[in-house]
Amino acid sequence: MHAVQPLSSGAAARGPLVLRWHRRIRELGPAWAQCFPDDDVLRSYALHEAVEDAQLSDVELHYLVGEDEQGVACVIPCFAFEVCLASLASHWLRRLVGWARAVAPRFLRMRLFVVGSPISTCSDLLGIKGLADGVRWDGPKLQGLFDEVIRKSNSLGIKLVLIKEFETPVADILREALAARFFFVESLPTTYLTLPPGGYFASICSRYRNKLKKRKAVGAENELTWEVVPTCQGYEDEIHGLYLQVIDHADFVFERLNRAFFSRVDGRLGGAAFYILGFRAVEGRRRLVACELVICDKATMHPLYSGFDYWVKRDTSLYFNAFYKVIEEAERRGFSRVHLGQTAYEVKAELGAGCTKLFLGVHHSNRLVKAALWHARGLLLPTTHFPEREVFAAPPTPRKSGPKPAPAAARAAK
Repeated sequence: MHAVQPLSSGAAARGPLVLRWHRRIRELGPAWAQCFPDDDVLRSYALHEAVEDAQLSDVELHYLVGEDEQGVACVIPCFAFEVCLASLASHWLRRLVGWARAVAPRFLRMRLFVVGSPISTCSDLLGIKGLADGVRWDGPKLQGLFDEVIRKSNSLGIKLVLIKEFETPVADILREALAARFFFVESLPTTYLTLPPGGYFASICSRYRNKLKKRKAVGAENELTWEVVPTCQGYEDEIHGLYLQVIDHADFVFERLNRAFFSRVDGRLGGAAFYILGFRAVEGRRRLVACELVICDKATMHPLYSGFDYWVKRDTSLYFNAFYKVIEEAERRGFSRVHLGQTAYEVKAELGAGCTKLFLGVHHSNRLVKAALWHARGLLLPTTHFPEREVFAAPPTPRKSGPKPAPAAARAAK
């Protein structure tokens, strides 16, 4: 634990902020539960305890806890790791970077200090109590908080700081308070599928219903079968292998998970996590060819990570059939929406999903480099256009969520 001198706020009513750094989530005590909602599995203590226990390669975790005169005021999880700055760039730029690395192997590779989670939750991890109402936090107090984040990054020899990935209301607050320190850009949007009360199959228009029937028929002809299991036990190596195939074929790669992550998640989240597994007979043997790691909270089902056998994927409509199974399971469990995440936007649009904009905050301690990143933002982070599809006969209205297993997200740190 590293203590920092109190920071004075611009308004006496908001009081000074005392900041302390920690290296382990278990050191935070009840602070996490005080700063994050207990019904949001993506921000749950259990999920991020699992992330820490997995010991992801080249990921160094840090947690900043702030207290003011009212008690715990914030928990800001951060991590340091190395990334290629062209990870989210266009195809031609990534190809150009690949050629450049034949001469300079570390071209555009840089260590980052990131405010957020090292896994793809497609949401922020800013545990700032009362941020939206502007009473407890004013501009100077937020500036002091993120100045400490920048100071920590510099102490680690890292000049580039990223805040990821937050929606428009948070972006507006941060942009107003931190404009002198960070610039803000759009990240890849995330996607949600609202499940209509009358049932997904009955609510989509005939064109997409016919596509669904044909794809499911192709899957049946190729002997695709599906199982829902509470744990990855017995399938850890196969699941990780299928996940790595997705990573190897992905247009955008930000993190790479290890085998331990998958077993840690279902071990920590209990009934709030499960797996959807797809099997096919290959050369006379029943083989795992698809998997979805799914986590749940009160109203939303999150297929967090996918894995596919790309040899099988080509001729079985495997990708669509996996998502159809996700939708069926969400309806069976009474969820009102499915969070489908980033990338593969054509597929998700065909399912009827809509998109939500996400933003990133970017700081570099070298003003010239910061200016260069700002001017290159259109190349490094090109705007993504989400395709519009009229999948439903009428726009879906959210269904009421039915009973489901109590999420392990509700577990508080003891």
